Formats: sequence, C-alpha cells, structure tokens
Amino acid sequence: MLTCEIAVFVQAEHSGTRRIRVHVCTLWTLTSCANVHTLGLTLSTIGVAHATTTLCVGGQGQTNMTTTTTRKDVHQVIAAYTPKVVEPHEWDVVAPFVREHVAAVASADWSADQCRNALRLVTRLAVHVFNAGRDVSVAAVFSEGAINAFCHQELDTAATHVRGTSRATLRRIAKQVNPNFDGPRQRPEYGNESKAAPYTEAEVLGVKTWADAEHTESRRQQANLLLALALGAGLRSGEVANLTAGDVETDAEGTVVYPWGYRGANKRFVPVEREWAGVVAQAVENAASTTEWLFRPMRTTADSGTVATFTKRSPHRGTVLDMARARTTWLVNQIKKGVPETAVIEAAGLSDLQHYRQFLVEPTHVSAREARSLLSGTLHETPKQGLTLIYGSA
Repeated sequence: MLTCEIAVFVQAEHSGTRRIRVHVCTLWTLTSCANVHTLGLTLSTIGVAHATTTLCVGGQGQTNMTTTTTRKDVHQVIAAYTPKVVEPHEWDVVAPFVREHVAAVASADWSADQCRNALRLVTRLAVHVFNAGRDVSVAAVFSEGAINAFCHQELDTAATHVRGTSRATLRRIAKQVNPNFDGPRQRPEYGNESKAAPYTEAEVLGVKTWADAEHTESRRQQANLLLALALGAGLRSGEVANLTAGDVETDAEGTVVYPWGYRGANKRFVPVEREWAGVVAQAVENAASTTEWLFRPMRTTADSGTVATFTKRSPHRGTVLDMARARTTWLVNQIKKGVPETAVIEAAGLSDLQHYRQFLVEPTHVSAREARSLLSGTLHETPKQGLTLIYGSA
C-alpha cells in the first residue's frame, strides 16, 4: 500500500479546467506498459456532471481516464441551506416557503451555485414581503410589484447589472410558481397594479381608517405614529424600529427625525410633513427618556421585524399599512411639491432616484407660456396643478 499525492485536472463541460490535489492510499499494479499504472480512484466534484481526468503520477507517466463524477443533488443543497443574508428569526418564518418553491423550479442541470443564488434571492424577497406586513404567500411574494419593490429598495446600492440579473432570476421563478404572475409592464402605473406604487388619496384615507380602528388606545396611537413616520417622513421598517425619542427635534420650523442604521448608515436629517409632525412630537413627549424607542417602547429588542410583528397582529389585516408603498408615497409627494432632487435623495437615504422614475409622471401638458415664471426662475409659490418638477439628472 502506497500513499501519494496526485494532481487531478478536471475538465468540465461548462466550467473550464480545475486543478485539485488529493491524497490517496492505493495499491499500484504494474502493467505490461512500463510507464502506465492502473489506479482505482473515485472522484466527486460538486457541480460537474461529466469530466475527463488526467492523473499525473510522480514522474511515472500519465494516463487519461474518463469518469462520471457525482453532482451534489440540488435538493441536498436546498435542505442544507441556511442563509447569512437575513436574521435567524426571519429565516424561521420564511424557510419552509423558500425551500418548497425553489425545489419546485430547480432543474437537474442546476449547479450548486445556481441553486444557492436562487435560495438567497427568494429568501431576501420573502423576508422583504414579510417585513412589509404582508403574508408570505405565492401571490404576495411572486408578483411583479413585490419583485420591483425588493429590487428598488433592498438592492438600491447594488450595481446595475446585479439588480438586473436578480430581477430576471426572480421573474423566471415567479412565472413558474405563480400562475397569475402579472409580469413587467411597458408603462408602470399607479394604484394597485404594483405593490410598491404610491398610495392613491383614497388608499391613504383607508390606512388612516385602519389606524383609528385598532382595538386598543395604545395600538391606535402606535398605528398613527407608524403612519406619521412612514407617510410623513418616508422611514423604512428598520429605521422606525431603531428610532428613539432622542432622535427627534422640534423647533419653530417644525419637527425633524434622524433615522439611522439602515445597512450601517449614520443619522440623516428628515423633516416630518406638517400633517404628521404633531403625532411624532406627542410620542416624544410621552416617552420616559430620550433613549426610549419611539415605536412600541415596551419591547426589549430592535430589529427589522418590529413593524411586521405589529401589523400582523392587527385584526384588520386587509387594510394595514404597507411600508414599501408608504415610503414611495412620501418620496413621490416630495417631488410633486417641487422639492429639489438632491434634498429628496439626502432625506430618503438614497444615492439617486433611478428606481422611482416610473412613478414620477407628467400628468398634463404645460406650455412654455404657462410655465413662463418657472422658466425665468421668478416663481416662489407652489407650481400649478398638473406640472411635476424634477430637478437634477433626467
């Protein structure tokens, strides 16, 4: 019996040549060809279905042999998958859903990396939907609106090609598992056509009614505070959970919140819309200290699921606030009011407004004569209805 190190070159059908080193204990049998040895060896390379191996054996010559390697079954990958991209308690909620639907679309020719990428994307998408307060279901997760909202908000700092390939992968999966998948539209629209679209005026009234209809005074106060921070300041779920009474300031000009923590971001300056400023100021006044959380102050931990937990406990599940749509509503309203893009971008904690362009529409035609004061830079009042001002890059 001889122990030796063998360099194994694996030529896969699609993945090029890989070199691996293995130590084996084997019994050499000398054949009639002096420089050729027969070696019993089983190779297993994950993701390679058929390979040609060249065994280079310490100066004794070489022999080419064809072997069929064992691919790690995609279902083994799915069963063993534990993500690092979400919190453990979030994974506990979405794990059965993710595994079931990735398994449903996984094909035999998928590599382990392809499988893990699909698992990672569906996991993040499902958690995004869950944290928005919606059920983790095929209809809610695998919809064009949910996929767009996820890519716009969770992948907003990723490279353009990463967002594009991620969206394409999720759409392919959605088409297979959701028979009612609506698919991308040529012209994105307002209203219920997209889950991430801004609320209509009627829908805003609907979520206000939801907040006022909660079954206890405490929940009514907290629901209205949630509306104030989302519709009135555009905060994300995690930012709402992190906000303390000390992160709010009120002066003669109004109320300002300083959200922080999203992907490690520092505090930023966000004025609260006047309609909602009183709700936020009252919550600060009720706080026991400046370090107390503003939303659900009696909890013991801060995490991104705080908002989702609150909304899921509402008896009026069909009308609860959708945080993604509320943030989009706030952002679009700022642009419609004529707030410069640079200010909106800073207040929203974004790098640009690229992913919200679909909602920044020009509803009516305005002639140059009608817009004379705008063009000359002499207008200091609110633009006439129907004209959307967009400052900065197109």
